[in-house]
Amino acid sequence: MRRPVNHRGSVPRGASVGRRAPVTAAALLLFLASGISLAADLPAGSPPPATDNITAAAATVADNTWVDRYHSRVERDLFESVVWFDRFFGDERLEVTERPESFLRWMNDFRWDEEERFTFRSTIRASLRLPRLKKRWRLVVSGETRGDLNAVNPEDPGNPGLDPGSRVRTGSTELFYDILRTPRSTLDAGVGVRMKIPPDAFVRTRFQHARPLTPAILGRFTAIAFWSARDGFGESNQVDLERPLALPTLLRWSNSLTIAEESNGWTWGTQLSLLHKLSPISAMTFAGGVSGATRPAWVAQNYRILARYRRNVYRKWLYLEGEPDINWPRKEDGSRKPVWGATLRVEILFTGTESQPQERVGPFAPPGAPPRWGSAAGSPPGRPRLPTPPGRTPGRSP
Repeated sequence: MRRPVNHRGSVPRGASVGRRAPVTAAALLLFLASGISLAADLPAGSPPPATDNITAAAATVADNTWVDRYHSRVERDLFESVVWFDRFFGDERLEVTERPESFLRWMNDFRWDEEERFTFRSTIRASLRLPRLKKRWRLVVSGETRGDLNAVNPEDPGNPGLDPGSRVRTGSTELFYDILRTPRSTLDAGVGVRMKIPPDAFVRTRFQHARPLTPAILGRFTAIAFWSARDGFGESNQVDLERPLALPTLLRWSNSLTIAEESNGWTWGTQLSLLHKLSPISAMTFAGGVSGATRPAWVAQNYRILARYRRNVYRKWLYLEGEPDINWPRKEDGSRKPVWGATLRVEILFTGTESQPQERVGPFAPPGAPPRWGSAAGSPPGRPRLPTPPGRTPGRSP
């Protein structure tokens, strides 16, 4: 990962972080991966491993009181609203259980702002599930003509194959293996190559967990340990807190923190977003955030506020977005000046077969939508199954 340099003003470069790589985090995740992988390969006659949301049979009846049913309904509505916005806005940082087996998302941004005038950016995200390999393997291809220089949080955090600050074409191909997948947690590992001459190889391990912190607040955590031939060892952490304010409105606080051996300390970003569903085919987002790095000094490099309108048009696979924004980038002399801009985005989505199709109901269910989070199938009475946490659906963060 390169030193964070704002496209409107260079950031003074301090000394690179020493060879204090986050080996501990990498070793811990790899240890978890190996242990859980052995558990997944138990003989057919062995009892299945316990999951973190299965209660004892004796507690099932006791948990089926009116209080538990009310709590379960709040959980179901909470997860349902979160997954609707994740699917509709195509949040790359988050992943749901009932996703398509394969997808390809192609986005084209036509942008104008006061400093760079007219620019064009095209991105492709593809995930191909390999069914003949026990559906645990998937091939992920990512590419973009340039990085998103204004993003507060990276579109694909912890991916050594992409560079958010790049002005040139970048791309990567990666093979992922699903080590663990429960209704609350996922653990996977991948090996890939950054498509350039000469190519750069990299590996990464990712752990994700989702848990209701209160009856109305969902917390989601993602930890990624990686190594790349270009940047050495590194790690990336993301924390999201989400709360429905009303049935069609969601408040989300997103935070990211990333470091690598060849970087200006920690690069960080925090953003508060208000997402509102207008109809089954349209939604609005209002967001404000700040991003920066810890070296040579802990200082904010950019402030940003934006509004985004997204609508499904003509076909279920075609989306249009309009996004006006204002940025306050830090100049070399430390001054700031507001930069007005706007982006028109055209997005085309290709999806494969949905796994385990079920009827989806509720206020956030668009026509023909896949199953919701919180489906009670296979769960004890009064205790619906929680969603698989985030890793990333195709698309971009709101």
